[in-house]
Amino acid sequence: AEAGGDEALWQGLARHLRPAPGAPAPGDVLLFRMRARSVAKHLGVLTEAGPNARFIHAYCGHGVVESPLSQPWARRIVARFEMT
Repeated sequence: AEAGGDEALWQGLARHLRPAPGAPAPGDVLLFRMRARSVAKHLGVLTEAGPNARFIHAYCGHGVVESPLSQPWARRIVARFEMT
């Protein structure tokens, strides 16, 4: 997908999950684009919304971790889906 620029992960999420309407809520699946003009290829699950927002994701070299949804992470979100 990277070589051709196809948003395969985004398309797969859209096939199986619904876009999350309204304000972010715990349980939302977050799709991140790690670099400008690259395909979106990182996922996380929101565990807490609001001013102390947090998410769980697999982080290279650290394993699966819960991280604050800081501004550098938040600005990379390109889509949000709900699991239900």
